[in-house]
Amino acid sequence: MRQQKLFAAAGAALLSCAAFSTSATADEVTVLNDSLIDGGSVLICPCFGAGEEAAVWLTSPCDGNIVAIQVFWKSLLGASGQSLEDEIIVYEAGSFPNPGAVKDSFSGPVLTDGGLNEYRYKDENQLIPISIPVTAGEEFVVSLKFLNTNFTDQFLPSIVSDNDGCSSGKNTVKVNGSVWTNACTLGVSGDWVIRAVIDCTGEPIGAACLPDGSCAEGMTEADTIALGGVWNGTGSTCADTMCLGACYIPATESCVQFDLATCNIVGGTWSGPGSTDCASTCPADMNEDGTLNFFDVSVFLQAFSAMETVADFNNDGVFNFFDVSAFLQAFNEGCP
Repeated sequence: MRQQKLFAAAGAALLSCAAFSTSATADEVTVLNDSLIDGGSVLICPCFGAGEEAAVWLTSPCDGNIVAIQVFWKSLLGASGQSLEDEIIVYEAGSFPNPGAVKDSFSGPVLTDGGLNEYRYKDENQLIPISIPVTAGEEFVVSLKFLNTNFTDQFLPSIVSDNDGCSSGKNTVKVNGSVWTNACTLGVSGDWVIRAVIDCTGEPIGAACLPDGSCAEGMTEADTIALGGVWNGTGSTCADTMCLGACYIPATESCVQFDLATCNIVGGTWSGPGSTDCASTCPADMNEDGTLNFFDVSVFLQAFSAMETVADFNNDGVFNFFDVSAFLQAFNEGCP
């Protein structure tokens, strides 16, 4: 791959699977960096020489096994048939941009032009299934090593990237087959469409939006719910998560979706992550009858004893003296 590269823009991309393909099961999760969806456009990189590699850095969302690798392979016209390439390699993470030791590999992948190729076996007879152990939160590298040169020829197929920007620390190239380099610094304008399918044997993890407005990674859905937070799905990270919730702004009497920090800046009242209804302008009016009296205290104490979310008055996910103090302060301040 040269510093002076040639990218060919392709139209709608078909995310069909080609050779060695099979359907994913319910416990399988596809991990990826790219944002490509069916019908999206891709950028073809006819910029590789024999022995060079294009690689992605991925993170496992669970304990399990890598059971399949997916590679998007395309030419400008999408009609070049099949290509026999050198190898698909799975490395340990190492230190970016240099992968670590080889975890596993399989030689001679045949890539079909025009879509997403999925591989589940290490041999052409489909006798040895891919099964590479990974743990939750483990980073690993998946690489395609080229056998055929396609440099400067737009009509030859190659690896593709999305056109949504190159993610830092996620895409590498083994230039001249010897030096690992950050693909973003070489002018690659998207993320390589190379993915891994993981069969999860443990509970998946992801990013959680917590009641105090913060975001925590490596959380299971059950742990997130126990803390009164909102889970953002398998493999999600805080980098791609906005912890939004309903924010009531007294100055405009409006209810909008903001994160906690933005809500505080505009002088609003935040209702917690994932909320859609704004908090009451008189939070101490627990029975919502428009009057503060003994009945509101009674409702609060019952909710507090039952550890109901409405009694977590300071939104910290814990039921203690500080919630009682916050309620009494709001009760003494009265309703507007």
